[in-house]
Amino acid sequence: MNTVETGRYLDLKNDFAFKHIFANKVLLISFLNALLRERKTIVDITYLNVEQLGRRKGDRKAFFDLYCTDETGEQFVIEMQVGRQRHFMDRILSCAARAILKQAKTGKWDFELQPLFVISIVNFDLHPGNDRCISYHSLMDEDTFTKTSNKLQLVSVELKKFNKLVNELVTDRDKWLYCLRHLAQLSAQPVAIQGEVFDELFELAEFENLKEEDMRTYKKNLLQYNDVRNEVECAREDGVEEGMQKGIQRGVQQGIQHGILQGVQQTTYEIAQKCIQEGMSLDFVIRITGLSSEELKSIGLK
Repeated sequence: MNTVETGRYLDLKNDFAFKHIFANKVLLISFLNALLRERKTIVDITYLNVEQLGRRKGDRKAFFDLYCTDETGEQFVIEMQVGRQRHFMDRILSCAARAILKQAKTGKWDFELQPLFVISIVNFDLHPGNDRCISYHSLMDEDTFTKTSNKLQLVSVELKKFNKLVNELVTDRDKWLYCLRHLAQLSAQPVAIQGEVFDELFELAEFENLKEEDMRTYKKNLLQYNDVRNEVECAREDGVEEGMQKGIQRGVQQGIQHGILQGVQQTTYEIAQKCIQEGMSLDFVIRITGLSSEELKSIGLK
């Protein structure tokens, strides 16, 4: 039987752990305020339904990781993505579109919208060539760089670009980013990450403080992720090798590149099919393989 090792603290990049920690309103408000400082200050939040139904019967459902609104009515969609996804920004725009359409009112409506923040936390290089770990995007005039609307704002957090050491942490934002990236590797709460909010975070994130059922869920989630990640990595290596052989047979560089892409894509599709057959959720498969929902539909998975 497969086993998985756990550290003292939960890995916040894990789907269960992420939702477990940020189901705590105090912690979520602290994180959002640290991330959005100088843009707004949140006093209170209300959690909204993360399940998004289509507008017509038969439309595909979607699930947000976290979806909430603050005391002023502004809304927040927060997504964590560990595995690289080819069309990730398209996925984020899709999330934004669903959340915006959710604001539509029946009957007489003047189209006024509440501001929406879509916050993407990723563990890969989302914006190559940009060394900033946090990027803010909004609708603006391309010539004058003046903001056109504040109703849609995209925030990207690239954890791999956050390289501060624990003794270099100054702001709450630094501390949150450090915990998101490194919490699972810590054996004790660092002196540099202290205070009421972070004390609560470390207590809630301690593995031994989980209920027995939650321990099993967390371990299962970790094991599934590790198994699929290893299969994907092996598949990519096998696909590259197979593609190299096909390309060499063609005798041209373009053939090598084409063969590699074909090999990697085919093996990743096979892993996705296996995961679905094993009962893993579509959302989990998307996160780990990096395939989009449209690509999974193209091979009959939905």
